[in-house]
Amino acid sequence: MKPLLQLPGVRPLALACAGLALLTGALVLTQWALVARMVDSMFLGGLRPAALTSVFLGLAGVWLARSALVGVRDVAAARAAARVKRELRERLFEQLLNLGPGYASGQQAGELAEVVVEGAERLEGFVGRFVPGAAFAAALPPLLAVAVLWLDPLSGVILVFTGPLIVVLLWLVGSLADSAAKAQWWTLGRLSAGFVDTLRGLPTLVVFGRDRERLAALRATDDTYRRVTLGVLRTAFLSGFVLEFGATLSTALVAVTVGVRLFEGHLPFERALLVLLLTPEYFAPLRALGADHHASLEARAAAARLFAVLGERTPGQGTLPVPAGPLCIELRDVTLRYGERTALAGLSLMLRPGSRTLLVGESGAGKTSVVRLLLGFASPTAGSVWIGGVPLGDLDPAAWRERVAYVPERPYLFPGTVRENLRLGRPGATEEELVAAARAADAHAFITALPQGYDTDVGADAARLSGGERLRLALARAFLRDAEVLILDEPTAHLDAGSEERIRAALERLRAGRTVLMVSHRAALHGGYGQTVELVEGHVRHPVVEPR
Repeated sequence: MKPLLQLPGVRPLALACAGLALLTGALVLTQWALVARMVDSMFLGGLRPAALTSVFLGLAGVWLARSALVGVRDVAAARAAARVKRELRERLFEQLLNLGPGYASGQQAGELAEVVVEGAERLEGFVGRFVPGAAFAAALPPLLAVAVLWLDPLSGVILVFTGPLIVVLLWLVGSLADSAAKAQWWTLGRLSAGFVDTLRGLPTLVVFGRDRERLAALRATDDTYRRVTLGVLRTAFLSGFVLEFGATLSTALVAVTVGVRLFEGHLPFERALLVLLLTPEYFAPLRALGADHHASLEARAAAARLFAVLGERTPGQGTLPVPAGPLCIELRDVTLRYGERTALAGLSLMLRPGSRTLLVGESGAGKTSVVRLLLGFASPTAGSVWIGGVPLGDLDPAAWRERVAYVPERPYLFPGTVRENLRLGRPGATEEELVAAARAADAHAFITALPQGYDTDVGADAARLSGGERLRLALARAFLRDAEVLILDEPTAHLDAGSEERIRAALERLRAGRTVLMVSHRAALHGGYGQTVELVEGHVRHPVVEPR
């Protein structure tokens, strides 16, 4: 609950709603006092309705003012909820970008998407409903209880004792619903993640004849979600029954005591009627809070996961500018752990300006961890990374990455045109620069052969392109970036001989005049590097200096 109250705009909204509740309370007292006066004047005083025209007009004005205050509350709550959802999604997107691919690769994509989209959406139940409802329930009933105590102390005592009792019952039922709401959210995340994973691996599942088995697993998760949701609804219905029963019983108790004293002549009719009219108004905010409390439980369950993501420790987020001029990159006695697993242990490595370094090792040796460190996607557990004499953690990460071009083993191309994917390297590039980069990467010929040339849509994950074409577009993107540091992660690992030859020629052009780090499984496939560093289980086995 406390993190939710610290969301931007929640406390001002609660204070504003409390003020509106006090104004609404004054209007409620005025409204029913006018009604009681009219009924008493017409049925006991014998006045005609025409003689009460001013009272009718006053009652209409009070009713309109009360409706306007409720409308103002709802509009303010809706705007606050929209703002909270927008700002929280922005924070989540920024946090996921800062955490980098190292964090995302360890999560389920479907579940993360559920957190960002549906998780933020469920906060509307807390901000847009529970906060205004709680403010009205905290301010309006005490005001009305004081008024009833002044009008009829016995009825006021009944309200003072039964109102808090209903709140306690609501809290007890809500405690039961809290665990059910968390189970519902967790199951929904599993279902979303399973569905996305099934879509991604559908070809493999079909080929191996496991599609129906996977479908059965999804059905089982869906059935679990159905049962958990029904459990949440049962608890919500129980909460509603408790509130309705308690409020009805208390109202009936007030009505009986008032009616007996009215019959005995101990209570004037107008006052007795006013007490009876105010009693349902006393319980109305508490009854509404029951439904709002159910919405807040869903928000709390989603918020637990949201704030868990926001609370993850991000790699260095410094603010210093990157030093000008050629950069010397150095890893000094770096250790990197992922939980209990040690990926790098005491690694020291220097990349001098304009040098070419080959980093080799078997799978799991720590090569990818070195790349993540250099890109700022991970922070050393021990040791440090230095860029131009400045710790990488102190540098502005966006400014540092502008000085780096990265070509991964399997480059990702976003749904969109070829031109849009190339301009990821430099959004402000001109058409001439775009074409020049494509020619340098040996990609211009196949791009112009596509149906719409540079305006051809590559499809989801570039499904319409071959592996070699996809890689050449990634190289063109790196050419367009024109960065002084180039990191290549096994770019020719999955290519045929013809494609590999073209890619090697493009890589040779790209490496000219840049500091290059090539990651590979085998040193025998490469030549022309100033130093070769072999990693074995996170340790440097030995550096080998080769002629250029």
